[in-house]
Amino acid sequence: MAAPTRKFSRIQPEMRREHLVEATLRCLAEHGHAGVSVRKIAAAADVSIGLINHYYPSIDQLISHAYETLSGGIATSLLESSAAGGGPRDCLSRFINESFGPAVLDPDMLGVWVVFWSMVRHSHDMQTVQQRTYGQYRQVLERHLGALAAENSLPPQNLQAAATALNAMLDGLWLTWCLNPSNFSVEDGVAMCEGWVDAFAAGAFVPRLKV
Repeated sequence: MAAPTRKFSRIQPEMRREHLVEATLRCLAEHGHAGVSVRKIAAAADVSIGLINHYYPSIDQLISHAYETLSGGIATSLLESSAAGGGPRDCLSRFINESFGPAVLDPDMLGVWVVFWSMVRHSHDMQTVQQRTYGQYRQVLERHLGALAAENSLPPQNLQAAATALNAMLDGLWLTWCLNPSNFSVEDGVAMCEGWVDAFAAGAFVPRLKV
């Protein structure tokens, strides 16, 4: 009699990687930079160091995969929410509100992001992930801001600069709130970003295309 077929054998490696990524994020959240350790991650995942090395030849590859998983999940949530229909102003409002949602505005994850950002300058893998995810954010903001500018008959705008400014505002408010949530309420953060978009729609954004 033939041996029974293992039905899930093809997906087991991916499930294992997901398990290791989850353990990595837990380690970084708990230990910060000290969590960037194969030994600590192996203990958190309850696996051997050799098994981690089998799936990830370097710690940078594991950390970059964790970075991509976390940032990619947030990017997908933001992009899906902003693409749910309606005019460009509604799309931007949904993007802003999702940016201040509990899945993004999590002080416990601040240490994780600090580790990721500190590694971007020195790791090619991390740079690649950062450029890709940042590009996703900026492109969707450029698209919605461009549509909003057209809807309001604004003169030619530097959409890349506008998207960069709005994204920087969102990032800055996120960091300020995570460092000390008493600095302002979530509602205040949303209102500040909504006010920026209203000002843009009224033509108050200064950097424009040179003509």
